[in-house]
Amino acid sequence: MTSKTKRKTVKDGIAFTGKSWSYVLRIPNNETGKTSPKWVGGFDSEESALLARDEARVALRRRTYVPPSERTVGEFLLTWLHDVHKQQLKATSFSSYEKIVRLHLIPGLGSIRLSDLKPSDIQRFYSETVSKTKSNGEQLQPRTAQFAGAILKKAIKYAVEVEGVLMVNPASRVPLPKTNPEIPAPWTFSELNTFLNVASDHRLFFFFRLSAYTGARRGELLALRWTDFDGKAITINKNRGLAGNVVVEQNTTKGGKGGQRRVALDPETVELFSGHRKRQLEERLLMGSSWTETGYVFVREDGLPIDTGTPTHVFHKLTKKAGLRLTRLHDLRHLHATELLRLGEPLHVVSDRLGHKDPMVTATIYAHVSNEQGESASLTFANGSRNAL
Repeated sequence: MTSKTKRKTVKDGIAFTGKSWSYVLRIPNNETGKTSPKWVGGFDSEESALLARDEARVALRRRTYVPPSERTVGEFLLTWLHDVHKQQLKATSFSSYEKIVRLHLIPGLGSIRLSDLKPSDIQRFYSETVSKTKSNGEQLQPRTAQFAGAILKKAIKYAVEVEGVLMVNPASRVPLPKTNPEIPAPWTFSELNTFLNVASDHRLFFFFRLSAYTGARRGELLALRWTDFDGKAITINKNRGLAGNVVVEQNTTKGGKGGQRRVALDPETVELFSGHRKRQLEERLLMGSSWTETGYVFVREDGLPIDTGTPTHVFHKLTKKAGLRLTRLHDLRHLHATELLRLGEPLHVVSDRLGHKDPMVTATIYAHVSNEQGESASLTFANGSRNAL
């Protein structure tokens, strides 16, 4: 705030400039012992200025006061993300973080000085983000604002606890936007069979069959190699996905024990595995010298890895051909879990097959199945009691 700015009457260290509220603090000089005034402004209310002033005075007495910095939120986020947090993230996760910071956090909060960031700024950012629309006209999901808030909260925690450039974390004072978790609505067994019948002649048929019968994620199946199949089960220990515009393969996957899990297969799926291998060998013979051996279970006609978006594109195309209600490829995973739970498979078994770190994750996602089962629990108990008579 320049000396030319005219302030109204200063009362107890607080003044209104005509645009915002400010407070003055007398900062001691460690060498001379003298104090000099330091104005801090940009507050949207007298109350917030008073609160900040009181916190600063307490910090001065405790000798923990941090002078405001000229560094902006955007500058700090970029430094934190690229120089600090990148080493702790998988390539695909870093890509997601970078996208949220670039598309949402920096446009929404980036120009604000980090030391001036207030809870009201963050609340405004949440409100504006959840009201945005995407380029296709659809409403932006609240999950986007929630994810952005989680990143912001983590980043500023670093500024407070590690760098010591802030006294408090304003992001921790604002609740994350609430989301309405979508209840998975996967196909029924009948719809799945209809789809598989239509897809039976497609070269990616076994990809969809294996997805539905194992609950494996798309990226996990794209990274599956023939060496991961032992004749009875598959070992899922890698993931292929996009990190920005680059396809990366990670030597670990979500959840599981140590980033990997073994998923047992039924006899029919084992037989189909052999049939898929035979078909791939036939393609290899046809391609001759144009074939590139990569070792993947699912490849293009020339042996190279399938593009990460191809299974999704083909899935939607075959869904329309089958005349089925549109759903996501990922919902084959939901179908696998939902039907296993409905059929009485123990929660921890389903959780292991899906690769969740904790069965509680599975229980939370598929709480609707537990609720459905709970509806019949009283009847089950009553029938059991009668049968014992």
